[in-house]
Amino acid sequence: MPVRPLQSFALALALSCFFPAYAVQDREIADLAVSAAKGVGKAQQKVEALAREGNTLAEHFMGLLYLTGKGMPKDDRQAIEWLTRAARKGHVESAHNLGVILERAPDGLKDPERALQWYRFAAGQGYARSQVNLGTMLLDGVGAAANPVEAGKWLGLAAAQEEPRAEYLFGMLHLDGRGVDKNPAEAGRMMRSAAEHGERDAQYRLALMQGNGIGMAKDDRKALAWLEQAAGKGQPNAEYLLAAVYAKGLYGVERDEKTAVTWLMRSANQGYAEAQYALGIVYAEGRGVARDTSQALEWFRKAANNGHAAASSLVETIRAGTSGPRSAEPAAPATIGPPR
Repeated sequence: MPVRPLQSFALALALSCFFPAYAVQDREIADLAVSAAKGVGKAQQKVEALAREGNTLAEHFMGLLYLTGKGMPKDDRQAIEWLTRAARKGHVESAHNLGVILERAPDGLKDPERALQWYRFAAGQGYARSQVNLGTMLLDGVGAAANPVEAGKWLGLAAAQEEPRAEYLFGMLHLDGRGVDKNPAEAGRMMRSAAEHGERDAQYRLALMQGNGIGMAKDDRKALAWLEQAAGKGQPNAEYLLAAVYAKGLYGVERDEKTAVTWLMRSANQGYAEAQYALGIVYAEGRGVARDTSQALEWFRKAANNGHAAASSLVETIRAGTSGPRSAEPAAPATIGPPR
């Protein structure tokens, strides 16, 4: 997962938001926290007083208020302090939020090993999102040595709770035979469930599997429908592949270079190197856009900076003044793919 500044994921940290299912007495504290977040002074004072008296839920909300900067001055260290107080008393959502902060915070606060510990605690209590994050870290070897078998255990538990990201990742493990037995049919079942729950990476992967008949019957019509859903949600690989579909007029889609460029631009703007390289070709040749060599070179450079070997070679060639770019367009195989 990419490292993000705390402010960029603070609102997403409503992971354990202000509205879980609380007991009646806790509901009053939750209501106070909502008012505090809106800047109601008396509510802020009451939540803080309860937290200082040791009320676990109030401590949790104090952490969220400092984290989001709503109702309190934004202070990441204060957020960690209050969340830690609640987590040490067994508050699962605070433990999960601590894990998120310590995993993704800027370097001064980032601590993957401690993040793993808090995720492990919350995951052990059945908290699905912690199970997903723990599994992901164990897959990637972040905070501990990579352990696909243990990762599969936690992802499987979260998938059993129909957590979409877990279903997708667990499906990928079955597709690759990593940490679990290779089982394309089970991978397809997991991928379909995740896709139906709105997980865009699963929608893209399901398009590839459906288009290539992996773990399910081959069906280009359904594959295209899943590809369009994934692209509509901003999945960059799907946007790139859909651009190829429009550029070549595949699968019953009418050829449309301008629409192809629109999808290609969306993918390229997210940093997808293949799309950036293809967009450079589009501008160099004037396909669906006015020919613009300066724009072409700019996109080639972006692709090269993102590790695209052909773009790097092309930029060097252009600098040397020996030749221009060769004709190319987004790659699209005979079926919606490739499967990897």
